[in-house]
Amino acid sequence: MDVKSLRQLKPELDVFIERYLPLFGRAENHSHARRFIQGLLAGGDRRNVENIAETINGGVVRTLQKFISQGAWGAGDTLQELRQHVVEVLGDADAVLIVDETGFPKKGTKSVGVARQYAGTMGRIDNCQVGVFIDYCSAKGHVLCDRRLFIPQAWFADRPRCDAAGIPAAAIFRTKPELALEMIQQAALEDVPFRWVAGDCVYGGSPTFVQGLRSLQKWYVLDVTSEARVWTSKPRYRPLGRTTARGGKPTSKIKTLEAPRPVGEVIASIPATAWQRVVVAEGSQGPRLYEYAELTVWFSEESLPTPEPERLLVRRSLDQAPELKFQRSNAPLTVLLRKLAEVAGCRWCVEQDFQAAKGECGLDEYETRGWVGWHHHTVLSLLALWFLTLQKERLGKKTSAAHRAGGSYRAPLSTRPAEMGRTRNHQMVSMATTTKRRSKNSARRPPRAAPTLLAR
Repeated sequence: MDVKSLRQLKPELDVFIERYLPLFGRAENHSHARRFIQGLLAGGDRRNVENIAETINGGVVRTLQKFISQGAWGAGDTLQELRQHVVEVLGDADAVLIVDETGFPKKGTKSVGVARQYAGTMGRIDNCQVGVFIDYCSAKGHVLCDRRLFIPQAWFADRPRCDAAGIPAAAIFRTKPELALEMIQQAALEDVPFRWVAGDCVYGGSPTFVQGLRSLQKWYVLDVTSEARVWTSKPRYRPLGRTTARGGKPTSKIKTLEAPRPVGEVIASIPATAWQRVVVAEGSQGPRLYEYAELTVWFSEESLPTPEPERLLVRRSLDQAPELKFQRSNAPLTVLLRKLAEVAGCRWCVEQDFQAAKGECGLDEYETRGWVGWHHHTVLSLLALWFLTLQKERLGKKTSAAHRAGGSYRAPLSTRPAEMGRTRNHQMVSMATTTKRRSKNSARRPPRAAPTLLAR
C-alpha cells in the first residue's frame, strides 16, 4: 500500500487504531502507535524504524526506537484485544486454529533466539530466529492472531547472553509444540470459539501437544511422518509382575504384547477400493483434488497406545509418481472424511497470511535485537495485517476459497463499531509525500510494488 492509498483509508484506519490506543499506556505512546502502524502499511523499501520515521510526518527515529525496544506497554494485552476483535468479526464455533512457524533470517549472534536452525520458509538450516504462530481460520476469513518466539535450548545455558538480549529471568526452554499449546490454551481461556486444530508433523508427532488438545476436548487433523507407529487392533497388555516369554525378569512397567508398526508399513494393506477422491478446497486454478484412505488405529505416544482409537488418514496425490502424506485425527467417525480433508487443507491460509504479514505489513523487517523489541514489532505487524484483512473484505477483495476452512458463505465484515460514525472527529497522523533520504539498509531488498488490493 502506498501513501496515497493509505490516505484514502484515513477514516477506517483511525477508527481501527482508536480501539487499541488505551492499551499503549501513556498518551505519547498513542501517536507512536499510530505512526508505526501507518508506516508498516505504507510500504517502502524497508519498514524499519528509520524509514517509518521518514515516511510519516512527525516521526523521530530515536523516539520510535525507544517505543519499540523499551516501551512500557503490554504486547500481550494488545494481542488479547486483537483476538477479541477477530472473534467479533470472524468468530465461528467450527473454526480452525492453525499452528505453524516462520523464520526470520539474521546475521550475527546477538539477536534474541538466533541460531543455526531449520526454517521452513527458507527450506534449509540457516542463521535465523523462529516464531511460532497461531492463525484463526473460519468460513468467514482468516488472520494471524498470536505468536511466540522460539528460544533454542543452548541459549538457556548462557545466562549472560539471555540477560543481554532481555529474556526474562523466569523464562524456561519450551519446544515449538509446547509454545503452540500455550497459545491454544490461552485462546480457550479467552473463550475464542474453535473446534479444530491443524498443523504439520512437528505438532502431530508431539505427545504433549496432542494430549493437551484432547484435554481441551478439541478435535485435530495433524500431519505425522511415515515413521509414526500405530497398532491396527486394540493393543493387549502384558500382565504386571509376570516374567517375559523368554524367562526374563518380571516386568514392572506397562507394556503391550504386540509392537506398534510404522504407518508407512501399515498402509500397504489398504485395498484399492478403499481410496476415494476428495476435493480439499477450491484453488485459483480449479479444485484441489487428492485421493484419501483411512484406517482406525491406536497411535503410539511415548511407547503407549492412545486411550481411544484415532483415524489414520493417508493422502495421495494424483501425479504419475504419487506423493503420500499421513495425518491423524481424533474426530469421531460420524465426521465425514471430506470434512477432515478440508480442515487439513485450510492450512494454506496460514501461508497466505505469512506472505501478507511479511510482504505488506513488515513482519520480518525489524532491526531490533532484544526480547521486548521482537514482541512489540510483531504485535504491531499483526495489527496492521488485521486492518488489511478487514479492508480487503470491506472493499470486496475476497480471498481464494482455497484458503477457507470450509463452505462458500462469507459474512460481511466491518471495521466500524456501531456507535461510531464518519462524523466523528478523527485525528490521523499526517504522512510525508516524499522520503527525505534512503536508509543505508534499503538496498538489501528491491522496491516493493504497491499492492492493488486496497486501491479504490
